[in-house]
Amino acid sequence: MNALLLAEEGNHFWLPHDINEVIWGTIAFLIVFGLLYKKAWPAISAAMAARPERIAAELGAAEADRVDAESKRDGVKAALADSDAEAARIVAEARDAAARLESDTVTRAEAEAVALRERAAGELVAARRQAESDLAGELSRLALGAAEQVVHSNLDDATHQDLIEAYIRQVGATN
Repeated sequence: MNALLLAEEGNHFWLPHDINEVIWGTIAFLIVFGLLYKKAWPAISAAMAARPERIAAELGAAEADRVDAESKRDGVKAALADSDAEAARIVAEARDAAARLESDTVTRAEAEAVALRERAAGELVAARRQAESDLAGELSRLALGAAEQVVHSNLDDATHQDLIEAYIRQVGATN
């Protein structure tokens, strides 16, 4: 395109008018290119050669990190499952202990109730015997007092003695 523009202006050369600028620009370019080739090219080629190794190392490290993370994840899942199982075991043990405690408490309460009933029945029998004994003693005293009055007023000593003995035999036979 530049050539067409130059041709239209009347200049038939494809090179610019100032050849010195072209020469010095070319020399500067070759010097910069040479310095870059000499100084930068070994570093660039070393970086390019080391790049696949670095990428492979990073991929290996990433794979190792992934495997490590998966093993830690599996460990955490196992620990979580173990903790769930442990919690279920503890709850089951607590329920068993509560059931045993309830059973023991009921058994102990029933035993205490039976013992209390037996003790009350024994006390009732003892109280009844005591009441019967007290009643028999009181009846004997009253009957003796009444008999004494009747006998003293109506009976002689021999009949009186026979009545007392008969009464004693009768009271002895009822007990």
